[in-house]
Amino acid sequence: MKTMASADPLRYLPQTRNLALSAFAILFQLAGLVLTPVIWAWSGAAFAVYLALYGYATVMCWLLIHEAIHRKLLRRSSANDFLGRVHGILFGCPFHILKIGHMTHHRYNRSELDTTELVPTDTKHFMRWWLAYYGRILGLLYLSEVISPLVFYGWKRFKRLIIAWTRNKALAAILDLFTRRMVQAIQIDAILCVGFLAAQVYVNWHDLTPFILLFFWRGLIVSFYDNAYHYGTDPHDNQAANNLAVPRLVRPFILNHNMHRVHHRHPSASWALLPGLFVADKDAFDGVLIATGLQQIKGPMRRPAPSKPVERPRAAEERA
Repeated sequence: MKTMASADPLRYLPQTRNLALSAFAILFQLAGLVLTPVIWAWSGAAFAVYLALYGYATVMCWLLIHEAIHRKLLRRSSANDFLGRVHGILFGCPFHILKIGHMTHHRYNRSELDTTELVPTDTKHFMRWWLAYYGRILGLLYLSEVISPLVFYGWKRFKRLIIAWTRNKALAAILDLFTRRMVQAIQIDAILCVGFLAAQVYVNWHDLTPFILLFFWRGLIVSFYDNAYHYGTDPHDNQAANNLAVPRLVRPFILNHNMHRVHHRHPSASWALLPGLFVADKDAFDGVLIATGLQQIKGPMRRPAPSKPVERPRAAEERA
């Protein structure tokens, strides 16, 4: 694999492994329509184990969507996007919304458009930012992703209102990324997302507790770890991200996503190539995944001012 990575780092992807992982993520979530009420009625301990597996399926679902966003899930572009859309439907948010959101993250990483934990220096409403921050990392991010397709049923009007209200050229450029075909796909996928959620409600209708627990568990995982790799990193570095250590045996099961700075430096490389690039870049780990993620509990902080350039003394001939 190292030879393949060095020979052609942009094209290689582990398609067979991606298909196997996709089969697990899809089948586990579909099987949950039957398993959830059965396991809930059977045993609390069994449901706790099921909750852990559901959490992992959530992580895997997002990681496979992530590979599809970077066109590294399947070799054929149409198949890659189709499978990405399937994962998006089961995840609860249409693929193209997640795709534009993630590509925007790469483009505006650590800018004011993409720094969850940083508050404007001159704000007089720190408490509002504080509440919004904790709401976001404790589940509101995922909830916003679930309900975001609603605006695409009146997309042109919504777009005009946002642009007129914010007068933000960067935001306008982001909204322009949604093509007519994307909007149509989002509208279709949103209906299927609702259908899958409705099916989960239906099978748990006599006791909605397990459905609610699973929904909020997924929301917490997605929301809490969304910014964990960037929390506290340099807000003036567009590629700033942390590499976070996990046991070597665990890395393939999270698609080497813990090597996040490597991914930001090489966004076109598939997950299988990140360890080789980590070594080639002579990179290092900045902390441990779980411990660093928990640092987000410290809360938001004020955005530091850009460092001023160092004034150098003028040359002697200039002073003469």
